[in-house]
Parts: sequence; structure tokens; C-alpha cells
Amino acid sequence: MRVLHVIPGLSVKDGGPTTALHKMAAATAASGADVTVATTDDDAGGRRDVPLGRPVAANGAQYWYFARTLPGSWKASLGLTRWLAENIPRFDVVHVHALFSYATIPACRFAFRAGVPVVLRPLGTASPWSLNHHGWKKRPYYNLIERAHLRGAAAIHTTSEAERSGIVALGFGERAVVIPLGIDVADIASATRPAGEPFKLLFLSRLHEVKNIPMLLDSVADLHAAHVDVRLTIAGDGAPEYRGLLAAAVRRLGIEPLVRFIGHADGEAKRELFVNADAYVLPSFHENFGISAAEALGAGLPVVLSDQVGLAADVERAGAGLVVPLDRARLTAALASLARDRATRLEMGTRALGLARERFSWDTVARRLIELYEAVQEAHDAPVGTVSARLA
Repeated sequence: MRVLHVIPGLSVKDGGPTTALHKMAAATAASGADVTVATTDDDAGGRRDVPLGRPVAANGAQYWYFARTLPGSWKASLGLTRWLAENIPRFDVVHVHALFSYATIPACRFAFRAGVPVVLRPLGTASPWSLNHHGWKKRPYYNLIERAHLRGAAAIHTTSEAERSGIVALGFGERAVVIPLGIDVADIASATRPAGEPFKLLFLSRLHEVKNIPMLLDSVADLHAAHVDVRLTIAGDGAPEYRGLLAAAVRRLGIEPLVRFIGHADGEAKRELFVNADAYVLPSFHENFGISAAEALGAGLPVVLSDQVGLAADVERAGAGLVVPLDRARLTAALASLARDRATRLEMGTRALGLARERFSWDTVARRLIELYEAVQEAHDAPVGTVSARLA
């Protein structure tokens, strides 16, 4: 099975999609697929120092990087376009990651032309919230370009039932298949500190307005006013202007001693953040999956999520954390309840680890992806029913 992944960029500054793609490629390669990744050298507007126009081996997969031709978030690349035109016919499946980005256009169009089935992962960009955010330009773009890509895809890879519902609303529900992203599940004793320490809360994600961080800061101020001894660590990177707005909010609320911004964290630094936290929080306006929340589950941490995070339903069913609406008072109450009840935190942490092992290990996810690739190939060769029906 020769699988090509196409993604606009692999900068660590892009957050979850980059991490997930690297892990996905490695896991499916370990499961027996011949995996290639094609992308650009984009680095959130800058350039990554990577070899261009030649294969780079990493964790069982081959990576091809091409220079971004034009500046801007669209990430156009003539080199990537030429390579896709020449090489897509030799693959069995093309897995395209993202809508509203240049790379999706040549990847889908050349695959359609060559008769190679496409698995399209929208990365949450087809949700109602995302389509309405800057809708004045997204809606026309969707109607002119992306609708045809969704219509032509053999399968649409969604990572949660919440994301799938957005695809259903667009009329492509019969092609939507839910396969969550994977995580490295580890036994981390994240709550072994003695009682009496401050309640240590972790936010780990991109610093972006969709994450609803100002409401989280308001809740920290409310907890402090209610004499809850809380400390919030905010790990992640974002636009300098937005980081400045968040820092100003912290000063305005008078909670500088309670909040620390540490920037991007990965590897051992990320592991230490999980080890030293009591709970993880993500109050996003929209999150098609929530890879950092899944990582927190895999570290045995209880999570507090808004009901707009894709993982929320799984967390609620498993009792692995608390799910709240987009409401400051409800968020504050949920955090206060965990801060004051260490036994419940420990119990939820145990359930979190169990949920992560059962649903989100990369072995499980890789097996389901291989099944999806085989299904779209079989459906392409002898179309009977839908891909989602074959996988049911």
C-alpha cells in the first residue's frame, strides 16, 4: 500500500496538525504501508531549514520539502505542484490534510485526474464555526474550490463525531469516517504531590483567539477572589500581537503571580509540564479534535474542556474530566471543584489514562487508517456502497 500524505506545511508553530502528521506517518509505516509526505518549507511565514526537492527519511517514511513560492498563509509552491503532477499516479491513496490552502488544490486535482482515491482531512476547517469565521472570504472560496474537493474525495477523514456533524451539514456525510488522532500513551504519575500545594492548571495549545484564553484568565481571577490557591501555566506560541493582548489581560486582572507564559514546549519539556500539573484545561470556541487534550489524557490528567472541543463527548462518557459550556461561571465552578477535591482528580486521571489507551493509542489509530486506505482502494476498483459502510 503506497500512501502519499500532502500537507501545506510542517512547522512546529502550526501546532497539532504537524505533530499528528509526523506520528501518523510513522505509525502507518510501522504497520506496513509505504509512506511518503509532500509539503513545503513554510515556517509560519518564515522558512524552515530543510533539504529541498529530495527525499528525507524519518521514522520509516520519506519526506519531500519544496520551497514556498509566495509569502502568506496560502503556502503556494510551484515545486510541490510539479512534483505532485509527476508522482501522484504511482500511489495507491492520497491523504490530503487541510482545506483553504494551496496544496489541497493540486493534490486533489491531480489525484482525481490520475484516478487515485483521495482521503481528505479538513482539519476542522469545514465546521460551522470555522466557515463563519472570516466567512466573507471563506464562503466564496468554499463554493468555488473546496466543495468540488469534498465531492470528489473517496472518504473524508474526521477526527471526532463533532467534526463529522459539520461534514454532514454540508451534504457529504456518507463519505465522512471518524478516526481520532493518536497519542503516545505513557504511565505518568501526574498527581503524586502531597496535598496542600497550589492547584496547578495547564493550558497547552496554540495561542489563538479560537482557544478562548481570555475567559480562562477571567476564571483564574475569579478563583483567586474565591481564595482558591491556583497557578496557571500557559504553554504554546502564537502571533506576537495576541500574546501581548493576553499579557495585558493578566496585568489588568492583577493575576501576574498566578500565571506564567512559557512559549512552545515539546519533547521532555512537554512531558514535565504534564507531570507537574493537576489538571489540563481547554475552553475553546471550536476544536475539531484537541490533540493536546488527548495527550493530557494519555498522561493521566483530568481535563476540563468546553463542549465545543471534539473530544468532549468521549471525556464525558468516560468520566475522565469535566465538560462545560462556553460560560465563565461554569468554567470557574468546574475548576474550583477539581481544585478542592484531590480524590476526584486522581480518579478522573485513572479514567483518563484508560480512555487514552483504549481509543487514542497510535497502534489502534494506524490500524484503522490502513483499513480506511484499503476500503477506498477497494471501493475505487469495485464501487459497492459507501466507504463508511464498508468500515462499519
